[in-house]
Amino acid sequence: LESWVLREVNLTVVEMGPRMVPRMLGEKAGGLLQSWCEAKGVTVHTNTQVKAIESTPDELQVVLENGETCPADVVIVSTGVKPRLHYLEGCDIDIDQGIVVDVHMQTNQPDVYAAGDCAQGLDFSTGKTAVHAVQPTATEHGRIAAANMVGNNNLPYKGSLNMNILDTLGLVTCSFGAWEGVAGGDSAEMYNPDNHQYVNLQFKDDVLVGANSVGYHEHLGVLRGLIETQIPLGEWKDRLKDSPVNLVDAYQGVNQAALQNG
Repeated sequence: LESWVLREVNLTVVEMGPRMVPRMLGEKAGGLLQSWCEAKGVTVHTNTQVKAIESTPDELQVVLENGETCPADVVIVSTGVKPRLHYLEGCDIDIDQGIVVDVHMQTNQPDVYAAGDCAQGLDFSTGKTAVHAVQPTATEHGRIAAANMVGNNNLPYKGSLNMNILDTLGLVTCSFGAWEGVAGGDSAEMYNPDNHQYVNLQFKDDVLVGANSVGYHEHLGVLRGLIETQIPLGEWKDRLKDSPVNLVDAYQGVNQAALQNG
């Protein structure tokens, strides 16, 4: 996206979902990303699908389902990630959305392991299995699989924290864990649309379980750490509900309390 904008082309983005990158951003976050892109000269269509791509002697015509036609010199299609598993047809290896693996990254066949975008491994937040298809998960998968292949399955996997961090024309957006919330949980929110800033924190009891942010990226490591350690926040939960950007103080406070009590 950025390379095309830097070349000052007339850029149009068509998103079939209700907002930009709906699999990682909620309504407010996605809306901020869209308004940011539009302010940079990008035309954005949401809730819209491409019905056809027609060719003329001079250009391509992208026909949208709403009847609008967008002339184009170049069309880039990006429709998600799906593991290529056809080569395993006829093998005795369990396949669902991806290659099903246990907590050691081993398949149902002894001494056969899978890792990365093809593997359906444990999700840290849900306790179920999923294909995350993101670089941090692939890196963790590879490390766990390698250790267990040489170490007789002595390193169980705690699960991958689903996360995405995007820099779109200078605006950083991110999602961590159960960013859409959990049953019986509650949340905290900071929304500053004039400055394209947004932070949403999701809690289960007094544990931080997920987050969405836009335009706030100084302490993403702290945010990830609070979620992955599942450390009880205690009084810091109320403080974060009052000021969701107060993450560093919360991280230091709960860890100091844990050391004192330990």
